[in-house]
Amino acid sequence: MTKTGKPDAYWAGVMSLYAQGKYTFTTGKRPGSRRWRAVMLRIADCPLTPLKGQTTVRKLDIFGKTIPCKCGYHQSAEKAGTAASSQGQLRAPQASAATQFGFSQSAGKAAFSAGQLCLNSAESLQASAGATATGSQASAAAGKAVTVPGPQTGVAQKTPALCRMSEGKSLTCSLCSQEMMCEDYTQHLSDYHTQEQCEQCGAKAWGAFGLLQHIEECHLLTCPTDLPDVAAPTTPIAQETTQQPSDPPDVPAPVPAPPTAHETSLAPPRHPLTLQPPEVNWVNFLPKQFTRVIQPADQEWITHILYDSTGQLKQNLSNNWFHPPSPTKSISPPDPHNYFRQRMFLWAPMRMWGIPLKCTQCNRKMHHSGIYTKAREVIDIDSKYYLVGGDYPRCSKCMIPVCPWSIDILKQLDPSHRYKFPAVLTTHLALDRRCVAMLRPRTLGNSSSYLQQALQEIHSEEWARRTIDYLTDCEVHKKSCVLTQSEALYQPPPPFSPLPLAQWFETVHANDILNHLDELKGVITSTLGRILKLDSTKKITKKLAGGIEGTATWMSNIGNEFGQVLNSVLTTGEGAGLDDLCQGIVKRYSDADEPQPDAIYVDRDCCSETGVGPILTWFRPWTSTVRLDIFHFMRRFTKGLTTEHHPLYGTFCSKLSTCIFEWDKEDIHQLKEAKRAELKKKHQGHVPTDSQVLSSITSSELVKHCRRRTRGVEETRVLIKQLLDSMWDLTDTSGLHLINHDSMSLVWEVQQKHLPCIQDPPGVQLYTNTGSGLEKGDKTLDVLRCGRGSSSLESFHLHQCGFIPGKLKHSIFETFC
Repeated sequence: MTKTGKPDAYWAGVMSLYAQGKYTFTTGKRPGSRRWRAVMLRIADCPLTPLKGQTTVRKLDIFGKTIPCKCGYHQSAEKAGTAASSQGQLRAPQASAATQFGFSQSAGKAAFSAGQLCLNSAESLQASAGATATGSQASAAAGKAVTVPGPQTGVAQKTPALCRMSEGKSLTCSLCSQEMMCEDYTQHLSDYHTQEQCEQCGAKAWGAFGLLQHIEECHLLTCPTDLPDVAAPTTPIAQETTQQPSDPPDVPAPVPAPPTAHETSLAPPRHPLTLQPPEVNWVNFLPKQFTRVIQPADQEWITHILYDSTGQLKQNLSNNWFHPPSPTKSISPPDPHNYFRQRMFLWAPMRMWGIPLKCTQCNRKMHHSGIYTKAREVIDIDSKYYLVGGDYPRCSKCMIPVCPWSIDILKQLDPSHRYKFPAVLTTHLALDRRCVAMLRPRTLGNSSSYLQQALQEIHSEEWARRTIDYLTDCEVHKKSCVLTQSEALYQPPPPFSPLPLAQWFETVHANDILNHLDELKGVITSTLGRILKLDSTKKITKKLAGGIEGTATWMSNIGNEFGQVLNSVLTTGEGAGLDDLCQGIVKRYSDADEPQPDAIYVDRDCCSETGVGPILTWFRPWTSTVRLDIFHFMRRFTKGLTTEHHPLYGTFCSKLSTCIFEWDKEDIHQLKEAKRAELKKKHQGHVPTDSQVLSSITSSELVKHCRRRTRGVEETRVLIKQLLDSMWDLTDTSGLHLINHDSMSLVWEVQQKHLPCIQDPPGVQLYTNTGSGLEKGDKTLDVLRCGRGSSSLESFHLHQCGFIPGKLKHSIFETFC
């Protein structure tokens, strides 16, 4: 069936309702033909068409002229003006009211600007009586009945122009037929023909005098206090008789008489306006230096936290952390900066907790004098926050202001309140303590550059999340603008702020170490041990740069059997330069009332032909047993080999170790039984042979679960001699000998006197049970730690070298190396 459009009568009725604001075109209800679509657009552009949600339409402009219809579906201009006048939509002031008040042009201007002037009722009645009498006399003399038309009646309905020129320089108002001078016409329109609105109730009136008449009748009793006197009016008020359309041009309008002294004395006291409090500019309360750090979007809400409406700093601040408000939804486009606000940490130990602080110069009690004028931005794990000082400590005697988070102030606090301060500060920025804690564990791969990259990634992810929130709200606002057919411009989100370089994180770590330098010294100087180890390295000194380059040759360390470092110093030599280091360790033991250690392992100077070795001279007056590290003893034999790259080099070192050490038979037996039970359980009950058990035991398992001991001087000498005799003529496939006969003979001759120095000291327990048993099969084996030798210090040297990134370092690293 062929579809046909709706008839013109239907669309004519719809357009009539649409012009009156009683019909709304929804989706799919708009006219399809071009003719009615053009009519719809013409009605929408007409100034007399009510907007959505509007019940009345303004039909007069500010000069009282009627607004013409542009679509043809509204009343004509003259009909609209007549209807408005007859229905009384806008209240026009009467001539009697204007005469009663007796106000001058200055009074009309004051009432027009304030809009809330309240007049005295008794004075109004007095003035009304006087004005009425004067008007009656003038009417009787002229033989006319005096009336004043409203702004929509009388001659104004017949004259389309706002005013008509009369003789001379006078004008005749087309709205009220009042004749006046040209320079007074603008003030006349303001006093009688401008639509005004009462600020108290929202009612509308015509002109300043109409607004005054409304205030007198409706709001006179609500004004509580006196008003200043108002001068009498000088602008003449239009008067017109019912018999004549207007007065002759040469006859001036009657002027009302001013009130007499008797009338003024009968008036009750006048009342002034009720003024609203001025708007508070909160941002001006902040110190000027705050605006350099705090973003504009955060300044107002931070000011509300710190100050009251009078600009005084709040005293009852009990919280440290304050969070910004969430972005609000409004009809205006969202502000991107509201989505990137930051938290605030308020530091005020004197104001919050009442902690007394003393001056660092004169030791007098300080007082707080307002807010600290500088703010800091602190880098957190995923965002940033502001650090604000609620106290500004000052000394009344020295008159020296002190930073509230300086080291001297923080040291005066107890540990509970001191560690509530959340950041480690540098010159301009600060880093949260949680981020600083990530720099402390010196594990493999953990460095300042790694932390900087990790925090940069977390911060960028948080920035992206906030950007998505902002763009989502922009999308929602854009959809609402489509419904209201309005356009909106959206600002781009603020760019991502990168973090400082990795070198800055190293500086923060150094500052954190310096802040705890006394505690670290106390921990280090309270470390003791029963077996001491002394060793030196050149790995660190090769990295010295700047002013300290070439000032040291050796890094010497002293450790104990647990792998702890007792002291670490830089020296120019490995010999006599260690005297101060060793004497410091002796003093530490004596101050702690601890006995001297049982053994001291060194890599050189273990013995002397005079009977007292250099080590005991440095550690005087100790008489501890001095032993040579066996690893360094074995390394001396490599000088008698042709090369370390010989295929038989590993075999020679393994055989040499067997000549020095032997395994504890009881520990070996327990390990075999545990491995046999493990293999039996693994192979479903099949019992392994001894060869299978021995082949399954690894070298790491031997070191972890079995003890070793030295064989003795004579047995070691015999075994090493047999080893050398069996390997004098061994060569590789190319005929290269493993041992250089002349060099090895000299080495063996010198090292024979050190065989007593490598033996285990008698009565000294070299192994420590860590207490963490390891189960193998149905057996539980002890996990042992060996305290023999200086191998733990060799590992510490490698850790020291890897702790400092790069090839060069500053002397500040020696603080915590």
